[in-house]
Amino acid sequence: MRIYLSALLALGCYLNGYSQNADLNVWYKSIIACKQIESGSYKMTYKTKYLMSQDTVFKSLDCVFKRDSLDTIFGFYFDADRIIKNNQDSYSYSNQGFVSVLNDEAKLFQNKGSMSELLSIQHNYDFFNLLSNFEDSEMSDLDIHLIRFIGDEMIGMNKTAHYQYTPLKDSSDGVQILKSEVNFWINKQDYIPIQYSVYYQVDLSGDTLDQYDEYTLVSYKLNNQAGHSFRTPDFFVKKGIHIKEYRLENTGSDEKLVVGMKIPEWNFETNKKTKLSSANNTYELVLFDFYYQSCFPCLKAIPTLNKLSKKYDLKGKGLLVVGINNIDPVDDRFYEFIKRKQISYPLVISPNNLNKEFKVLGYPTLFLMNRNGKLIYSSEGYSEQLEAELEKIIIEELQKTGVMK
Repeated sequence: MRIYLSALLALGCYLNGYSQNADLNVWYKSIIACKQIESGSYKMTYKTKYLMSQDTVFKSLDCVFKRDSLDTIFGFYFDADRIIKNNQDSYSYSNQGFVSVLNDEAKLFQNKGSMSELLSIQHNYDFFNLLSNFEDSEMSDLDIHLIRFIGDEMIGMNKTAHYQYTPLKDSSDGVQILKSEVNFWINKQDYIPIQYSVYYQVDLSGDTLDQYDEYTLVSYKLNNQAGHSFRTPDFFVKKGIHIKEYRLENTGSDEKLVVGMKIPEWNFETNKKTKLSSANNTYELVLFDFYYQSCFPCLKAIPTLNKLSKKYDLKGKGLLVVGINNIDPVDDRFYEFIKRKQISYPLVISPNNLNKEFKVLGYPTLFLMNRNGKLIYSSEGYSEQLEAELEKIIIEELQKTGVMK
């Protein structure tokens, strides 16, 4: 629940000497301090470990911002420079649009369609949201009864109050949450949160995985950027940076692919170093599985796909199953995933946005097509009936072609 009137009344009681929980004194004052921030600049460091990764990624960000309560995309304007593994990118947002710069080339989000697309990918950009967008931050949406004071601790040269939030365990889509906690360290001098971390551990289809994020303010100056002129597209043009306007790809109809439709052509190389294409396909049936590695229903579908692939391959004439991933990178974790899940059918990291061509909106999404490229079955998500549904159609189709008696 959000801390609205009841929390403010509790805060008023505290400030008048009637609080029954003195440990939350700094917490309440921090909420007031964060809500009074209108602009500022800061340097932060950020480290994260993703669910499917063994490595920690380190980043740093230098940001200038100014809040705008009427803005519906970020809720604030900003200039930000980010460094990841010695590579720098920049992103700036003003009333003239959003510019993302990488390797001396920039993308401009300015028209209505691209701004709508930006809304769906804004989570890709790092910020210390407790300063710039507090209402949507990790601190603003907590059950006050689940927050506990850990103690006073030093972060750098700053004396801080350490608070921990441990949410009640919950499971969704069959994902078992084993452990989760959010920690905040609040500067006791000005009541600004200068560090916070988010950790959770899950059981994902038999795999115990954890993810960790930690944000730390290295320095900051607040409510001092009222006259700052945010970088516009013209600023980057004058720097000699080539700007390309971002436009949504034209994929034809916005409707999903449905049974009976002709599917898009495809061409790719698999993890087995074989090249597959619609033009040179020798199978009577091809089943595409759009998935990603930390998707629970995707993992649930893998044993079914393994079974169908082995049973109905029929020496390269029956069914070809292909897993298509447009989210995860091709690295050691990709091959570890194949080995751990004992995947026998070929996998490919989509090199050509095949997910957009097939209008994939959720994961997993399955498309079964015949040799002529006609879609004969599609489904989104996972159910216990998936294997029976697919097997019935596969047998019927292979019997029609004479490949299977």
